[in-house]
Amino acid sequence: MKRIKLILALVAVCMAQQVAAFQTNEERIASYVSQLGGNNHEQQQQMLSRLQWSGLSDPALFDVIEQGLLEQYQADDRTLTGLMSHYARALGYSGNDKYRQTLALVSEQASDSKLRSHAKRALSDLTRFSEWWSLLPGQPTPEPGQSIEVATYMQMLNTNNVFVQRLAARAIFHEHIADAGLLKRSAELIEEKYLDGGMDGETEDTIAWLCKAIGQNAATRYRDFLAQVAEKTPSRKIAKYAGSYVR
Repeated sequence: MKRIKLILALVAVCMAQQVAAFQTNEERIASYVSQLGGNNHEQQQQMLSRLQWSGLSDPALFDVIEQGLLEQYQADDRTLTGLMSHYARALGYSGNDKYRQTLALVSEQASDSKLRSHAKRALSDLTRFSEWWSLLPGQPTPEPGQSIEVATYMQMLNTNNVFVQRLAARAIFHEHIADAGLLKRSAELIEEKYLDGGMDGETEDTIAWLCKAIGQNAATRYRDFLAQVAEKTPSRKIAKYAGSYVR
């Protein structure tokens, strides 16, 4: 009975982690705004966290987030201030400088110290995410049967920027995406760099995340490749994550 309950609990967690597939960013934004209007704080926090790899900066979404933050940043309810921390970080993920004044206000005057801290981190995120999102050529057109999320993550993998590639790898991993094209492109990026003994720490971290992405979603298909990476890479971190899926 305990085992059955555990299995059911794991299924529930997996179902909660599934991300709805949309064809356009407009559909995505409409769904996110609808979630923000509900009462499911856990669902809202998950959605707000995913915005860090969404490629979105549209005020149609982030103006709603800003308004919610302005209405509640001085609340005394600890649960609510925890949610507002996610609101603040999401404004940073937008990369849109129009939210800098609001984040500065919250970082100075929020009633909760953690919320003030998250607002300060969001302020530092604004510039970085602005630079990253500027590398994307605009809303992609998904191929038949492909979601806008998958098309966006492919754009991100195809940028010549390890930070943006890492965001895509994290998206593939955390959202359990098994799209063959994304995993193939991830493997190609690993192939290009895993033997480099002079790679910097940021590149190393990105390649490790790409190993996690393909290992989690297609371990059987890529077992031999991951075994080769684990055996030959000079990076301990990359070898660790590639090897974990071989075993």
